[in-house]
Amino acid sequence: MKLLYLFFLLLVHLIHTTSGKRKKKNLECEKMGGACKYQNTHECVILPGECKSLKKHCCRV
Repeated sequence: MKLLYLFFLLLVHLIHTTSGKRKKKNLECEKMGGACKYQNTHECVILPGECKSLKKHCCRV
C-alpha cells in the first residue's frame, strides 16, 4: 500500500514539473513579442523563441 502511495506522489510531481516547462516555452515566445503559429502561416517572421508543438513556430505578431 505504501508503494502505491509513493508511486502516486511521484506521478503527481512529474505532472507538475512537465506542465511548468510547457508554459515557460510559450511565455518565452510571448516575451519576444510573438505568438506560436503553424509553419504554413504566410508573412511569418520566425523568432528564436520555442513553442510546445513541433509544427508551430514563434512568429512576430
